[in-house]
Amino acid sequence: MDKAKVVVFEKPNVPLEVKEFDIPELEEGCILVKTLVSGVCGTDAHCYRGQVQMPVPVILGHESVGMIEKIAPDRKKDSVGEPVKEGDRIFWVAGHPCLQCYSCVALKDTTGCVNRRSYGWSYSCADYPYLTGGYAEYVFLTGRSYFFKLPDSVPTDAAIAFGCGFPTAVKGFEVIKGVQPGQSVVIQGAGPVGLSSLVMAKLGGASPIVVIGAPSSRLEMARKLGADETIDLSSLPEPEARVSKVRELVGEVDLCVEATGFPEAVSEGIDMCRTAGRYLIMGVFSDLGPVPINPSLIVRKNLRLYGSVFWEPKHLYQVLQLLAKYNDRLSLQDAVTHRYGLEQSTSAIEDVEALKCVKAVIQPGYKAS
Repeated sequence: MDKAKVVVFEKPNVPLEVKEFDIPELEEGCILVKTLVSGVCGTDAHCYRGQVQMPVPVILGHESVGMIEKIAPDRKKDSVGEPVKEGDRIFWVAGHPCLQCYSCVALKDTTGCVNRRSYGWSYSCADYPYLTGGYAEYVFLTGRSYFFKLPDSVPTDAAIAFGCGFPTAVKGFEVIKGVQPGQSVVIQGAGPVGLSSLVMAKLGGASPIVVIGAPSSRLEMARKLGADETIDLSSLPEPEARVSKVRELVGEVDLCVEATGFPEAVSEGIDMCRTAGRYLIMGVFSDLGPVPINPSLIVRKNLRLYGSVFWEPKHLYQVLQLLAKYNDRLSLQDAVTHRYGLEQSTSAIEDVEALKCVKAVIQPGYKAS
C-alpha cells in the first residue's frame, strides 16, 4: 500500500480525473486515514464551476469520515483527549486557520480568519502532503488537523449525512443564541444546511417550522425530521407567492434562516421576518454577485441580521454528541440517498447541482449495482 487513487480537479467544467498518488511517509503527529465516505457538498459544485478560486490541481472533498490506517506514535488521542488507535473511525476538521490574524487573535473566532486554508479546496495536491481532499482512497492528516473519534453508536452515514452543513448550523444557532420554545421559524433551503437548521430549531422547541425548498425528496426528509409545513419551489416559483403562503401558514416569522446558497433568497427572507425578527444568513458562501434589497424594511422592522460562515472544531464535536444522543430518533443515515465511486465523482457533483440527491457521498471502491 504505497499508492492511493485520488480524483483531481484541474479546470472548471472539465471532468475530474482519477489518478494514483504516492502515499507520503508518516511523520510526527500525522495520520493516514482510509476514506470511508466523503460528502459531496454544494460548495464542491461551485468549485467545479469555477466560482471558488483554488490552487489547482486540487483534490476536492472537505467533509469526510474515515478509518485510521496508520497513526504516528506521538498521536495517541483525538482533539478532545479520547484515546484512538488504528481501525477507529474519525471525522476530521478540514479547515486550518492561521492563528495570527485579527479574527483569530483579537476576536478569538477562527471562522473569520482571512488566511484560512482547507483540505478539499485550498491546498494544491501538487504540494506535500498531497493527499489533501476526501475524493481519494486515503487522506493524510498533518499535525495541525483537528479530528474526533466517532461514538460507536453513530453510523458512518449518519455522521456524514449533513456533512459540513450540520456544524455550520450549530455555529449559526450559537451566533443567534438559539431559539425559544414556540417561536416560528422559516428555513429557506432543504439541503444539508437547511435540514441541519431544522434539527436545531426542532431541538430548541421552535414551532411552527416551515421549510421552503425542492425537490420533493428533500421536503419529505424535512417532514420526517419534524417540519410542520413545507413549501415546494416548483409549486410556488414566484417569491411573492411564497411570502404570501408563509404569512398564511404562520403569520410573520420570528426567525428566518437562509440556507439556499442563492443571493436572491435574501430579499425574500427579509420580507418574511416580523418586526424585531431575526434573519440568519448561512447559505450564501460562494460569491454569486449582488442582489437588490430594500433597506427600508430592515429599518422599519428593527430587523436583526446575522451572517455566519464556517465553523470551529468544537461545533463538529457538538454534532457528534448530538448524534450520539438523538440519532436513534433522527435516523440521519436515511438522508444519504446517492452513493458514487471515485470514478463517478463528476456525475456526483452534477447530480448534487441538479438537486437529485438529499445527500450524495463518494465511497472509494463503491460499484453501482
